Amino acid sequence: MRPIRVIGLVVAAWILGGSAPQVEARGSVKITFTTGPAPATTYAPNNVVAVWIEGPVGTYRKTLATWVAVRELSLVAWQQAKAGKNDVDVVSSASRTVDNAALTAIWNLKDYQGNVVPDGTYTIRLELAESNATQTTSNNEGTFTFVKGASPSTQPNLTNGGFTNVTIEFDPNKVTCADGTLDAPEEKCDFAIKAGMPGACPTACPVADACMPQKLQGDATTCSAECVDDTPITSCVSGDGCCAAGCTAANDSDCVDGGPPGTNGGCETSGSGTGGALAFGALGLGLLLRRRRR
Repeated sequence: MRPIRVIGLVVAAWILGGSAPQVEARGSVKITFTTGPAPATTYAPNNVVAVWIEGPVGTYRKTLATWVAVRELSLVAWQQAKAGKNDVDVVSSASRTVDNAALTAIWNLKDYQGNVVPDGTYTIRLELAESNATQTTSNNEGTFTFVKGASPSTQPNLTNGGFTNVTIEFDPNKVTCADGTLDAPEEKCDFAIKAGMPGACPTACPVADACMPQKLQGDATTCSAECVDDTPITSCVSGDGCCAAGCTAANDSDCVDGGPPGTNGGCETSGSGTGGALAFGALGLGLLLRRRRR
């Protein structure tokens, strides 16, 4: 085999490997809980909260969610646990204005570096602060455990360290919304993906065909938001951007006078339709060929 051919095959394999879609690891843990007032209540009911995961012997694994815009250092136990660790995709929300309400955090079973953790027993830690705390005794601290394995499990109605109504749901086969990876067909989008990137959740639907409008359905927070076709426009109505089949400039100002319906779903928009663009392009090409014959 010639060297150049070998190089070509290697490059092709590298390109194919590099363009392969990312496959999301299965498995999810959902933690729901209700918070309560902390021992030190300087700023109550305003408070900050953090939820994180630890492995064997207290090894830090990942921060799942925070509700903190100020006084981040007041979450003493969390600061100590994550010292020197930089998480890749923490779900962050603003500081809270109530200290007795339900919250939810979800873990996709990956550590702070994005690696799937092995089966075993893991600790879920919760912390709430309502003061400029410098020691953990000023805060609420909840500690709960669950086992990651082949079988699903649910632990309802748990209570510890000022956190009540705690439920831990583990599903080894469920995909996780908002972890920055689009997993089809379960997910239509993932709101942890930055806007403009493939897989990001839409906030509005583009107008690709004026006669076939689209509508936004689903919810970004559940990774179900998507643009779907709405009711097609078939009436001759001026000003809606659509020249439906059978309409003319006489009964629809969106139609080009004397021109057939455009190729964009049978639509022709005045000055911006595909038919007008094609005609303009053909005219330019004709003039160019005429100059070259001279």
